[in-house]
Amino acid sequence: MARNVENATFLGMDISRHRPKPFLEFLSPDQIALLQSAGRRRTLSDGQFIHSRGDGEPGISVIEKGAAKAGIYGPDGGFILTSFIGAGHSFGEFTVFTDLPLSHDISAVGPTTLINIPAKVFLKLCDREPAFLSALLRATLLRSHVLIEMLHALRLLALVPRVAKYLLIMAPLNGVNAKLRFRQSDLAATLGLSRASMNRALAELESLKLVRRYYGHIEICSAAALSVWLEKTVGDD
Repeated sequence: MARNVENATFLGMDISRHRPKPFLEFLSPDQIALLQSAGRRRTLSDGQFIHSRGDGEPGISVIEKGAAKAGIYGPDGGFILTSFIGAGHSFGEFTVFTDLPLSHDISAVGPTTLINIPAKVFLKLCDREPAFLSALLRATLLRSHVLIEMLHALRLLALVPRVAKYLLIMAPLNGVNAKLRFRQSDLAATLGLSRASMNRALAELESLKLVRRYYGHIEICSAAALSVWLEKTVGDD
């Protein structure tokens, strides 16, 4: 029993501690307003491309409203989803501080508004207001921690708990009716599963009334209930 408890702790079953916190949540209203005035606002429709893999123009983008999904198109044309980016989150930061191009294809999920700040402008803002750099560092480190949690799930959990944990980490909202707007096939490719295996896992979670499947999205009925089920399932292994 002690081994199971220790294992559950190692796997980080308190999902709330392993969710990335939005960049904007680390800033004051005045700092957010300064950031908005320094950038260019873009309004996008569902599915519209924001950036393509390989784009070299350095800058940081911050989502005001809506969401985005990031991934990579494989040789066969299939899309491998890597992250779901919600309101308040940023992306493209590494292009500001390195010479690397963007590494993912990013598109809007639903009606989305974002602010794009060129690298030189953002660096000047950081010189003027160090809180921007501090906020970016904290948000980025939290995202890195989430990536470690995902690796734990991929390597250590059985099929259904693995899918459950990934859904919790990827969910853009806490609480009830959190919607993840991507196809089951995208999720399967991301986790390295066949469509049949993903369908089987989601069907089991749906039979437990923890998720609902729809065309084009998956709904988590209750993040709290799914987290409790996940902790109990891993603890019982």
